Amino acid sequence: MMLDEWRFNLRIAWENQFLRWFGVSIISLLLISSVYSGFRLFSLSMPTGFVVTHYTVYLGIDQVLPSYWILIVLLVPILLISGTIIMGFLLFRQDCIAGGGLISLAGTTTIIWIIQLFHLIKINV
Repeated sequence: MMLDEWRFNLRIAWENQFLRWFGVSIISLLLISSVYSGFRLFSLSMPTGFVVTHYTVYLGIDQVLPSYWILIVLLVPILLISGTIIMGFLLFRQDCIAGGGLISLAGTTTIIWIIQLFHLIKINV
C-alpha cells in the first residue's frame, strides 16, 4: 500500500464515530492505567530497587527484576495494543470485519492488561 492509500484508510475509519470513540477510549484507558501502575510500582520498588514482574498461581513469585524493567514491562503492551488499533483502522476500509475484530481484540487485551497490572501492584505491596 502507498502512503496516500494508508491515509485514506485511516480517514475512512476515523470518520466512523464508533471506531473513533472506541479507539480513543482504549488508548486513554491503556495509558492512564499504565502510568498509574508505573508510578505505583516505582514507589513500591524504591526501598529495595527490585520489583516482582511475574507471578503464577502454581509457582508463586518467579521473576524479580531491577526497577528500571518496569518501563519495559509497561511500554511493550502499549506499543502492541496501539499497533493493533492502527492495523484495525488501516484494514477497516477493505475488510470491516477484520478491522473491527482487531479493534475489539485491542479492547479485550487492554482489559486483561489492566487486571494483570492490578495483581502486579498487589503482589509488590
